[in-house]
Amino acid sequence: MTNTETTDDQIDAALLAALAERGEDLQPWAAILPRLPGSHDRKGERLIALWLTGRVWLCKVRGRNYVALGDADDERLAAANRARAPQVL
Repeated sequence: MTNTETTDDQIDAALLAALAERGEDLQPWAAILPRLPGSHDRKGERLIALWLTGRVWLCKVRGRNYVALGDADDERLAAANRARAPQVL
């Protein structure tokens, strides 16, 4: 029996490749979504995972989600956020 489940790495690679085709341009998430392998939920999970590492960045304009490749500053800020200890109020 073969395992045909899409891996996180496959989804990440497809997402980053789709974004790399357009360079630094923002792309509507809805336009990229059908090009990615895997289930709808997994695609969203991988988008958030890449955002948390700074590899992509997201914004919402008039209710529509847009995504673009992150840069070194995005990765630096994401790393600083992960290293920060939560403060208790």
